[in-house]
Amino acid sequence: MEPPSRRVLSLRDPTSKMSKSSPDVQSRILLTDTAAQIKGKLRSAVTDSIAGITYDPIARPGTSNLLTILAACADEDVRLVAQRYEGKGHGHLKGDVAEAVEEMIKGPRADFERIRHETAYLDDVAQNGAERAKERSDVTMRAVRERLGLRK
Repeated sequence: MEPPSRRVLSLRDPTSKMSKSSPDVQSRILLTDTAAQIKGKLRSAVTDSIAGITYDPIARPGTSNLLTILAACADEDVRLVAQRYEGKGHGHLKGDVAEAVEEMIKGPRADFERIRHETAYLDDVAQNGAERAKERSDVTMRAVRERLGLRK
């Protein structure tokens, strides 16, 4: 059985992977994007001029990418999702993908927004992380010093 999504492709260049390092912010969806930003990015996603919606990653990479995203959000087989869109246009598909993506990330986005303003909690996490890193590095540095004959 093929996994529903091996990788999510760029919204602007569906022959390459979606990447946060791409200079084109319209090519990716971020956790911090608003619902309006997600809708706009998906509305401008590259598709093709072929009528109808079919899943064909080679001939129709943009359309197939949108179907893959929708299938992943719905945890469904991409070919079954594609069948539901026979006879429909790209606008309809893009709208549904935007809704599905928004629904999927609104909870994690709310958690992120809540946590990023809890400075005391973030300071505590950073402090604990620094302490654990120092403990681990102390063990390593003791071993290095011992091997180099620098141990007292």
